[in-house]
Amino acid sequence: MKSVPTLSSLTYRCKICGWLCTKKTVPDLTRTKTKKGNYGSNATPTPAAWHDEQYEATTLSFVAETSSAPAKINDSANKFADKHFRSEQPIKVETTSGTNDGTYTIAARGVSRGTLTLSDSDSLTTENAATAGTVTISDVRYEPNITTYCPFCGSGNSR
Repeated sequence: MKSVPTLSSLTYRCKICGWLCTKKTVPDLTRTKTKKGNYGSNATPTPAAWHDEQYEATTLSFVAETSSAPAKINDSANKFADKHFRSEQPIKVETTSGTNDGTYTIAARGVSRGTLTLSDSDSLTTENAATAGTVTISDVRYEPNITTYCPFCGSGNSR
């Protein structure tokens, strides 16, 4: 009688075709990088967002949008270009006042030394630098989806 091999913590069977698959691992770590779960027909889990602080200052003011101009964040110290902001970058803003806290997107060609122009869909409340207090702008980043697909059938729905 032939013995059936047991699955280790680094292997799994594809739920679609039954192929024996190996999870991706990182050297010197005890846990695997493969996310487990059934991600539906598109086989893609939702990426996790995290924030990387990019700039903190007390020199930032906010200008509300009008019918002819988008919302803007101004810096009297002119440091936006030095801090490597880029067009169409998602940012998270946190202020001491709490008035303009939120997640926004910089418009295409919206970065200059002293101004970040936001996308047309973003709105701000006009606020001077003294009222806003300390303002922290963070780059919104997403943790990549790390999923192993079945090498035989290509399914990502395996557990």
